[in-house]
Amino acid sequence: MYSEPLAPAGMGREFINKERAPLSSYVGASQELASFPGGGGKDGMAAEPWDPLGFSQLWKVSANNPDTAWLREAELKHGRMSMLAIVGVMVQSSGLHFPGNADISFANADWVTAPTTLPPAVWGQVLAGIALAEGQTSAGLFDLWLGDTSKREPGNLGWGSGMLSKDKKAADKMRLKELKNGRLAMMAIMGVAANHFLPGALPGCMYN
Repeated sequence: MYSEPLAPAGMGREFINKERAPLSSYVGASQELASFPGGGGKDGMAAEPWDPLGFSQLWKVSANNPDTAWLREAELKHGRMSMLAIVGVMVQSSGLHFPGNADISFANADWVTAPTTLPPAVWGQVLAGIALAEGQTSAGLFDLWLGDTSKREPGNLGWGSGMLSKDKKAADKMRLKELKNGRLAMMAIMGVAANHFLPGALPGCMYN
């Protein structure tokens, strides 16, 4: 689709034409939807993952568009935050709390208004956690936008990867599990939020 970049020679064309990691190299790049008769790949599968609109190749149009590496970083970050958020909604709404802390952080079981009742000390912890996470992921973020993954793998915060299996296939399987759970959590928290603002938008949802 983007075999001829729009940028003229001397104004980014050489940079845009630089070889980058293909979409097929990323864990979770779906091949299932690419199955069709005569797809050109093994067992009727297409040679490349399903991306009919070419979103993963927008970087070929202009350097103002992010590379797939940056998009994967954003997807993982949103998925992780959504997993924390949906668990937080369930815990807060259930009234569970740490012993002796019921009158401070968990006095309000309404997940929507609970943040407004937190004391400054608790908000300080929240903001400090956000700052640490954002500060860590900011390192090399611009490189990911430009498709340079030599300094950091998308989504790798520099800790926790040691717990993954040394076997690449097994490690990729765990990465795929995180990715799928994150995608499900994003849908879940959006559904809960929609049900709050539009009661009944998510039939059967107990969180409103």
